[in-house]
Amino acid sequence: MKKVIALAALISASAFAGAVSAQTYNSDMPATSPVDVSVVNVTNDPSAGSGSRLPITLTNPGPELIEDARAQLESDPALVDALAMKNVQLANVVHIQTAANGGKIVYVR
Repeated sequence: MKKVIALAALISASAFAGAVSAQTYNSDMPATSPVDVSVVNVTNDPSAGSGSRLPITLTNPGPELIEDARAQLESDPALVDALAMKNVQLANVVHIQTAANGGKIVYVR
């Protein structure tokens, strides 16, 4: 009897959790907002004063790195909009990285 009650409680809790997550998700929200985008200028290394420097692959990016950034921009119109709101010229983007919080770090020259 205790197992049946525990199973019923588990099913009830999982159904409730699914309903809550369905209510909070809004597919109309953009995947990337200007708040979720950090822009780092690689020509003026912001970390130089602290003793750490950006990797050479960012300060002197190769064509493959830039092509990958262009491909990400083409596949993410919300990111392009967020960069436009921050007055970032897309031709200056050299690398895009996904942050731990899901936001984007965009490296520009």
